[in-house]
Amino acid sequence: MGVARSTSLGRNQVRMKVHGVLLGIGWLLMIGFVHAGPPFVTDDPEPPPSGGWEINVPFILERTPGKTEMDAPLFDFNYGLPDVQLKLEFPIRVVHEDGDGTAGGAGDLLLGVKWRFFNNEQSHLQLGSYPQLLLPTGDRARGLGEGRPAYLLPLVAQKSWDTWTLYGNVGYWWQSAAETRNYVYAGVVLEREISERLTLGAELFGNSPKERGSRSDVAFNLGGTWKLSKHVNLLFTGGRDIVGDTSAIGYIGLQFLTK
Repeated sequence: MGVARSTSLGRNQVRMKVHGVLLGIGWLLMIGFVHAGPPFVTDDPEPPPSGGWEINVPFILERTPGKTEMDAPLFDFNYGLPDVQLKLEFPIRVVHEDGDGTAGGAGDLLLGVKWRFFNNEQSHLQLGSYPQLLLPTGDRARGLGEGRPAYLLPLVAQKSWDTWTLYGNVGYWWQSAAETRNYVYAGVVLEREISERLTLGAELFGNSPKERGSRSDVAFNLGGTWKLSKHVNLLFTGGRDIVGDTSAIGYIGLQFLTK
């Protein structure tokens, strides 16, 4: 009885810490504290220039106990309109389960429309919304997709000053696949322009439980952007869970800009 009670108290304390971190991230965003987005998980409110394309082609790796998942690569197409961004994203998924082989193929398609509804050039403050729709084009039986649609509604914000940029989002995922739960997520990134070619940043992000019987996650990323030429950037991040089962997260890829 004493051991069981102690274990229960420990779990409750962990849950309280996770919820506190998520609430803290959300509070930072609500008080006014993204252009960043890739390579970080957290989105920003700034669209590409009107009439311009932003195309990201990264390789993404995530390692959890007994499983390695990769987007090899991910194709992320974004087109800019005045204060609007149109998004189409689809991955080539590779899933390896220890002792059970490897599956590969097309993953789920993601469509989105970003709307920047506030842009104050004097204060360098931007606010927006970025609703997205996940279409179940991946084979769920092989672990390559969710099997059912999902819907995302986030609020995004960004504040810049000098060589610093602070941005973040708070959102809600509606999931319809079996054994999944709707969940809240939040993220915040602080970036600094080191030189004309190099920008570095740190990210803290997390979510409430995504599946029945699972727990909340909190993770961090460190990374940045290296400008290779006027229209090509190298994107990179690496991180892991602080609370949760993900032992490694990696992102490396190229970003192509037409404007």
